[in-house]
Amino acid sequence: MGFQSKIADLGRLHEIVRAFSIAGFGDIFKKMGLEAAAERTGKIMGWKYAEDIAHLERPQRIRKLFEVLGPTFVKLGQIFATRPDLFEPEWISEFEKLQSQAPQLPFEELRPQIEEDLGAPLEDVFQDVDTKPLAAASMAQVHRATLKDGTKVILKIQRPGIRAQIESDMRLLTYLASLAERKVPELASYHPQKVVQQFVKSLQNELNFMTEGQNAEQVAANFEDHDQIVIPKIYWEWSKERINVQEFVEGIPGVNIQAIDEAGMDRKRIAMTGANAVLKMIMVDGLFHADPHPGNFFILPGERIAFIDFGMIGRVSEIRRQQIMKLLQSLLQNDAEGLCTILLQWSDREGEDPGELLVAVDEFLSKYSGKSMEHMDLSVMVGDLLALVRNNNLTMPPDQAMLLKVFVSLEGAFKKLDPAFDMMVAIQPTLQETMINQFSPQALGKRGLKVLLQYLELFADLPKEIRRGIYTVKTGNLKVRIDLNHIEPLQKSLTRGSNRMAVAAITSALIIGTSIIIAFGQGPVIAGINVFEIFGIGAIIGGALVLYSIWNDKT
Repeated sequence: MGFQSKIADLGRLHEIVRAFSIAGFGDIFKKMGLEAAAERTGKIMGWKYAEDIAHLERPQRIRKLFEVLGPTFVKLGQIFATRPDLFEPEWISEFEKLQSQAPQLPFEELRPQIEEDLGAPLEDVFQDVDTKPLAAASMAQVHRATLKDGTKVILKIQRPGIRAQIESDMRLLTYLASLAERKVPELASYHPQKVVQQFVKSLQNELNFMTEGQNAEQVAANFEDHDQIVIPKIYWEWSKERINVQEFVEGIPGVNIQAIDEAGMDRKRIAMTGANAVLKMIMVDGLFHADPHPGNFFILPGERIAFIDFGMIGRVSEIRRQQIMKLLQSLLQNDAEGLCTILLQWSDREGEDPGELLVAVDEFLSKYSGKSMEHMDLSVMVGDLLALVRNNNLTMPPDQAMLLKVFVSLEGAFKKLDPAFDMMVAIQPTLQETMINQFSPQALGKRGLKVLLQYLELFADLPKEIRRGIYTVKTGNLKVRIDLNHIEPLQKSLTRGSNRMAVAAITSALIIGTSIIIAFGQGPVIAGINVFEIFGIGAIIGGALVLYSIWNDKT
């Protein structure tokens, strides 16, 4: 990082500290060891925060603070909204309100960057470009345009100069998260370093609009045989890191219930189609839209659904998908031990005695046992499960926390379309199909082949490893590593034992020798006292000391 970047980061740090101080959180920076920055800001602000937010609760103040600090913190808040395993519902509710809306930029301010990325004047690529934006977000601005062949497209254009500020913020947040985890005990339970790592990775992907295009294409390929699902086409010839050119989809926004009714569409069918699509993304494909709110899908003629905006995507490995199925089965079958196992696995505490956790899980499941799926409220159930996770100092992998959040968001979105929609009922067919597919001959054969290839690779390398071992022994290069962490206490113990044996041997010899000499009346006499009698007394004292030492060790 260059000198200018460090200066910019320092200036931004003071700006962040100032904003937190205004919001009434300046003491956090003192605890983190940033006294100089905090106190300088404190003197200016008098450690008082603005009166217009003084009456607000802490979650509301943080949300407003993130809005003031700009796109990086808005995105951070959106990531926080996907971590209900870390934050209470009132915090999640505020984070969900964070929108990426921003003031509109005049199109002429965008034109130089667009033409630089396209490598040509706009007129050479497009028939026309609507200079009035469809949407203006904190990271990008969206405009309609028409290609030379008459194709209607959308231009998603990154705001000029935003990358430098976001990269500075990411460096600072990484540094501050490390400090917070070490210096502020009340923040450590939120695992700030892990959260920021997840956030930085997500934001780096969002900064590259090519990544969004690749995500969209992967999802489109997964739905190639599903006529009811539409994913906008990406025009790669004109898409770059800072501009995304994609097919314009004309339909009814998912939030416009009135327009859907006026078009005479079956909302119940739309809700089930959308739910099945997202469940397929999660349970079958392992690649899902991580923000499926009604503003991110459109209803097309024939009750088809078009999904847009693949900037925030979730990935689920095969192992995670198996764990999700076990979690859902445990919930549906009232299996406390099975649920404990999954929660401990997710917290990297596998094999640990569940103890009190088992009691808490059993109590949680008892609230829902005996109820039919139609009478279960998924959002309430997930909320209770996440409270259980927080109250027992457990954590969840970011992808799993995001996944539970998606399930709840889906239920809310599709219940607006169909008030009778029930996610627990909708899950069942996909869950059963996935279970059948998992134990199908093809799936078992695939897993068996994978294991077989691993063993074949092991055996193929075995002769080479044996030859290497023999050569190492023959050349005298074999090295044996011994852990000596506990050798010092052992050494002291052996030394103490040896000393006792030596004292005991000398004492025995003195006693025996002195007894023999005294018995025969031999030995030198000094001041009327036989010298060997003195040795005998010394021997008795030495023996007493050995006995005392042994007794002392036993007690």
